[in-house]
Amino acid sequence: MRFQADAWAKAFEEVDITISREDIYELEGSNDRRLIKAIFKKAGKEPEPCHFEQLSAMKREVLEFDRIKPFEGIPECLNQLKRHFRLAMVSGSNFDVVEKFANSFFSGCFEVIITGGDLKCGKPAPDPYLKALEKLALTNNECIVIENAPLGITAAKRAGLYCAAVASMLEPEKVKHADLVFENHAALLDYLNSFLPK
Repeated sequence: MRFQADAWAKAFEEVDITISREDIYELEGSNDRRLIKAIFKKAGKEPEPCHFEQLSAMKREVLEFDRIKPFEGIPECLNQLKRHFRLAMVSGSNFDVVEKFANSFFSGCFEVIITGGDLKCGKPAPDPYLKALEKLALTNNECIVIENAPLGITAAKRAGLYCAAVASMLEPEKVKHADLVFENHAALLDYLNSFLPK
């Protein structure tokens, strides 16, 4: 997320809007259109129609993908989990970014991937999670959502899903509406590993 936030900050500089990483962390999970509208609104401005594609493209262009790496232990954990559970990735990010990220770090882990462009209504609407449930052919009481962003937690709860959150980028207070909150990825890994057969 740090690199995503920095890329957005560079893109918004082009329209004379200064943002912090936390501005993006709080909007994580939004599709690009919703995020752009929210940042413009916070700056007291109105985006022009051309801004949506231009800023999204610029953000993708300046994203330092070669510096991104997954949190320690997560790829190994997902590789174990996929042997026993059906996994889906539900992201508000652009398809190109999500596909590159999934293929680089989590190849073969996710049976279903939902991206920001797949649905008209992204997080905090429940639609992305409901779409993942539909594609997995599972009911909401058969799933657990792992989130790290307020909008994603809201989307999961609106979809009637149990949601565990890790306060990886924001204070725990900002993700407290999840059913369960972990302070860091080490605690999350312990939780996920508890589902694996001993």
